[in-house]
Amino acid sequence: MDNNPNNKNEAALDALFWKEEILQVLYWMDGEELAEAVPFNRLVILLNTSPENLLEHIIRSEEAGLIIRKTEDLNENGTVTLTAAGKKEAGLIFRNAFEGMQKAGHGECGPDCEFCYDNGEKLDNCVHNCADSHHQKHTY
Repeated sequence: MDNNPNNKNEAALDALFWKEEILQVLYWMDGEELAEAVPFNRLVILLNTSPENLLEHIIRSEEAGLIIRKTEDLNENGTVTLTAAGKKEAGLIFRNAFEGMQKAGHGECGPDCEFCYDNGEKLDNCVHNCADSHHQKHTY
């Protein structure tokens, strides 16, 4: 039995890392309608890990009620999918991971944009050149 707290912390971080990676890939593939049930061998490739490592962490996620096997064996033909609880958790993880990238693009910001508005009022020096900004109004 390993009583070294550093090893226990590393194992816990490793388990958390793999759980989140697996859930995000399954969530992404389902959300993009690439696959609802993802083949085990595709997960090995996408996650760049060994089949043994992936299987260990899929089993943990299965035991936690986040993933279910669509086939009995997880080999090259085996598939896994998210449970309802897995989808909910994966959605939160995915949102948190990509939150900064999901903001509106140039010209799409609104009154909550700290660079173009002050207390709901459009700034004269709007940095995003918003569509309703004076930067977009041309006189020819």
